[in-house]
Amino acid sequence: MKYLLVITLIFSANYCFSQDEDFIKTEGEITEITFHQGKRARESAIIKFNLENGTEQLGSVDLFRIPFIGSMKTVGDKITIKYNKNNPALLETVFGNFLSIYGMYILILLGIIFSLKPIFNYKKSINTNT
Repeated sequence: MKYLLVITLIFSANYCFSQDEDFIKTEGEITEITFHQGKRARESAIIKFNLENGTEQLGSVDLFRIPFIGSMKTVGDKITIKYNKNNPALLETVFGNFLSIYGMYILILLGIIFSLKPIFNYKKSINTNT
């Protein structure tokens, strides 16, 4: 009974607090790239893109950045973005959105994969010693 209650609470909380936004995928052009340095280095870009009705819009987005190398984008490059239909100034990159959703799962999977070799070597050494 208590498991049923916990499951019901989890799904009801997810339903009550869901903030589904209507994002539209489009192509944009990078007009300016700004480098920010603080606790961590990051790069943001001003993107020029067209809305559904054809009007031109500007928005800012953080670019994916490889440490010590930087982003692979330059001014004038085309980039795939998603913008909020209700507030077109809210942008996110498709690749950045993928990393924010699945990044932790990818790191956990890589940790498991790289941990398997020492575990198998340890088991082999135990089996050969006995």
